[in-house]
Amino acid sequence: METKDKVLLGVSSNILLLGVVSFFTDISTELIMSVLPTFLVISLGATPEIVGTIEGIAESMTSFLKLVSGAIADRTGKKKRLTVIGYALSNITKPIMGFATSWWDVLALRIGDRIGKGLRTAPRDAMIADSSDSRIGRSFGIHRTLDQLGAVVGPVLAFLLLIPLGYGGIFLFTAIPGAIAIAILVIFVKEPPSKTKPNKAILKNARAIMNRSFSMYIVSATLYAASAISYAFILLRAIEVGIPAEMTALVYALIQIFHVFSGVPAGEISDRFGRIRAVQAGYLLLLAAFATIAFSTEPWTFLFGVILFGMHQGTVETSQRAVIPSLTKEEFKGTAYGVYNMAVGAVALPTNIAAGFIYASLGSQYAFLYGSILALFASLAMAATQMTLKRKMEK
Repeated sequence: METKDKVLLGVSSNILLLGVVSFFTDISTELIMSVLPTFLVISLGATPEIVGTIEGIAESMTSFLKLVSGAIADRTGKKKRLTVIGYALSNITKPIMGFATSWWDVLALRIGDRIGKGLRTAPRDAMIADSSDSRIGRSFGIHRTLDQLGAVVGPVLAFLLLIPLGYGGIFLFTAIPGAIAIAILVIFVKEPPSKTKPNKAILKNARAIMNRSFSMYIVSATLYAASAISYAFILLRAIEVGIPAEMTALVYALIQIFHVFSGVPAGEISDRFGRIRAVQAGYLLLLAAFATIAFSTEPWTFLFGVILFGMHQGTVETSQRAVIPSLTKEEFKGTAYGVYNMAVGAVALPTNIAAGFIYASLGSQYAFLYGSILALFASLAMAATQMTLKRKMEK
């Protein structure tokens, strides 16, 4: 089947199938993530600093891989192969967490999972772009929505399965949706025809794409990544405002529900009104979400902040990736996605260590205010990106 055939919602079958792969992978991922903070703190005796360090190391250690995988995809033109390897590694690693007996075990397995994500993210995004027409915002929005539907199902399943299976049983259960995801990817997803011939892209081509507009965009995206501290702190904050620990999986599900609802509208808004404006709106939603969470003293106000946080995620994660093809040359698209993913991943370790330290030493309110301030700076940098692009178009 040609990847350009329109089969549903105005996008190709390849985009829908990649979305289904992400759906099942996210079920397995979010089954774990919705209970991992409480598992670490309650069962393994970890502190908030350790929780933040685990998430920071897991994300940051894979950031360079995202650049390498994007460059390799450009060089070979074989984006599906790297995507398959990445999804397979993640989905094989996660069930082993059922045997973890210390936070060191969790750290090692989270690194393995994130290495898989590091390998697959840039070539997969390039596949989506290659399978899209001019409505690339819609393509990423639909993919993101299918992805996040899995992120809703995962924590709901975790809530239902926690009592009968326990933490270890939930981790082992992730093997089922993970196997389905790999099978769909291998059997049904096609290598899309590249819009350019494979080139000899190597890492030095990262310098070739760093024009002023792209550089400012990366600065803004990096500041945003520094502001978007881990989910783990939101779930720990939920317990502080009076939500029982066994209900935190449903708090996580609420985030993902509003993430889903905002994905496709964000893609449509970015296509119609401008992708950069859509990203900036997402940054401002994050600022409002963290400020609300920081000052909440009751569960209902906290949950309103959680809803805003979910809306921000759907807006940013759809629109951010859709901007990139307009900022760089077609033949370096995979490398550009790699640079973007590397930059935002590189700050995960320091920002989560900082948030964990602030959370433990000053209190949770200050950790979220820290995120709010960085979100404001990210929004200002995005405004500067818009101005740079405007000047470029006027020349």
